[in-house]
Amino acid sequence: MADTTGWGLGSGNAPASGAQQEYWFSLKLRVDSPEQLWQAAALRCLSQSNLSPAEVEEIIGPIEDPSVSDCLMILALPERIPGCSRLDTILAHTRPDGDRTSPDVEPVSILD
Repeated sequence: MADTTGWGLGSGNAPASGAQQEYWFSLKLRVDSPEQLWQAAALRCLSQSNLSPAEVEEIIGPIEDPSVSDCLMILALPERIPGCSRLDTILAHTRPDGDRTSPDVEPVSILD
């Protein structure tokens, strides 16, 4: 078995380098089934909070007309990435012509 004692695994005390680095992470998705996306987001909301089904629908819309951007934000973003501070999050709808934002959908930005 490999010796990992110097890594700080299991103790929560991994050595810090002192240098901060920033990265931009991009992910492009195509939503093939808004209903499946909604179901997964609803399940995440219900399993990780004390929200009622009615409150979940207020956040992500009803299954018949889901708020795709809210569902994506709930599923794609972890609460926290260990050792990192989230600086910005932007979600934009892509039009068929490749433009990043559609005129009727504003980018969603969440700052921690």
